Amino acid sequence: MPRGCRAKIERLSGQRLMSEEKINLDLLGARVLTLTAEVRDLQHRFTAMESRFSALESRVTALEVTVTTRLDAIERRFSVQEERMSAMLALIVRVAERLDRTPEPQTS
Repeated sequence: MPRGCRAKIERLSGQRLMSEEKINLDLLGARVLTLTAEVRDLQHRFTAMESRFSALESRVTALEVTVTTRLDAIERRFSVQEERMSAMLALIVRVAERLDRTPEPQTS
């Protein structure tokens, strides 16, 4: 960057863009190692979280399958019960029709 532009940017922002001090390679190396260790730690944590989420997902899937199976079984039971009730109602209607048609005994 040209010197004039840099000075203008520094005046506008009120701070220097880069320090004029020399960099100590020992401190830089230590900082890089620290950052590398922190990134590695974060990677381990995310890996652990991913495995936990995977386990949670499989549990939810198993729960979904169980609930679906049980609801299907309940639905089948209700269907059978409905068929029995329909048959029983048909029988009651036939009995009522026969009782309605039979002549009452005449009393003299």
